[in-house]
Amino acid sequence: MFHRSAKNPILKPDKKHNWESHKVYNCAAIYEDGKYHLFYRAIGKDWVSRLGYAWSKDGKNFVRSQKPVLVPESKWEKQGVEDPRISNIGDTFYLTYTAFDSITARLNFAVSKNLKSWRKQGKMLPNWNWQKAGGFLVRWDEIRTKTGKDWSKAGAIFPQKIQGKYWLLFGDSNIWLVNSKDGLRWQPILKPFLKPRKEKFDSAHLEMGPPPIKTEKGWLVLYHGIDKTITYRLGFLLLDLENPRKILYRSEKPILEPQALYELGGLIDILPGGLKAMSKMSKRKLSEFVKKYQTTKRQPTVIFCCGAILKDNQLRIYYGAGDSFICTATANVKEILKYVG
Repeated sequence: MFHRSAKNPILKPDKKHNWESHKVYNCAAIYEDGKYHLFYRAIGKDWVSRLGYAWSKDGKNFVRSQKPVLVPESKWEKQGVEDPRISNIGDTFYLTYTAFDSITARLNFAVSKNLKSWRKQGKMLPNWNWQKAGGFLVRWDEIRTKTGKDWSKAGAIFPQKIQGKYWLLFGDSNIWLVNSKDGLRWQPILKPFLKPRKEKFDSAHLEMGPPPIKTEKGWLVLYHGIDKTITYRLGFLLLDLENPRKILYRSEKPILEPQALYELGGLIDILPGGLKAMSKMSKRKLSEFVKKYQTTKRQPTVIFCCGAILKDNQLRIYYGAGDSFICTATANVKEILKYVG
């Protein structure tokens, strides 16, 4: 269904910049003023995540900023700012991202009027209790055994108000629905909005994708489904335009999965010990570590999409490949929606 760009990967680590010399991946995307804008996660020599910025006229050939646009500042961000999504409502751009302190992930957001200067707003869900809301552990996610109850991540804001409110889908393990009257204080619905399904591509774990996309048939929601082989695939939902609580359709099969060589390797964040363990290894030991998991077929395979743009019926997605590169692919949105009926 999706056609990968012949230019993939379109963005790779840049050895000239210490802050993005190891990994670039998982980017927010928006089309504004005739340009494609990406805000991407970058990891450099200190193994801390920062957000970089790049722009393009054609969606494939990008010019990068020399410096990151968002960096860790608070104590709950000390290990990095990660995996952004971006939405535009009225005259304000909302950038959601995961703040990570090396133990707990917490959903944060920043706002801007011009895509250049950003004002951090802090935690989106300060009173969130992930365990009480039905969040669960998965066997490969070792770091989660020490996490706080306020674990939250992968937030994507609907690009317009519905029923007079702002709406957000977020989460991993399950996906939850949130609303807000003012776009600043957010009220989550504790009951999971979406759960894994047995014997499907999303049987073990879910994680939210890019912000919902408005189509003639409903809100198109892309999400990640993970199975017991720890393969990240992309599925979709269709939600009612006037009632985001109402699911009209859920895909039975994935619409994108790891297949290309650049999607089947890389420095995967969820290998045992995660980034914290990788940061302590020499280049030789890190290479041996990754090779061991590749040869034993225990390494996860990951495509991870945080950004999608619909323009002239063409849905262009931007995704992280193997937690190491940024890639793009396109599909005719009508080809996706024909499965809905």
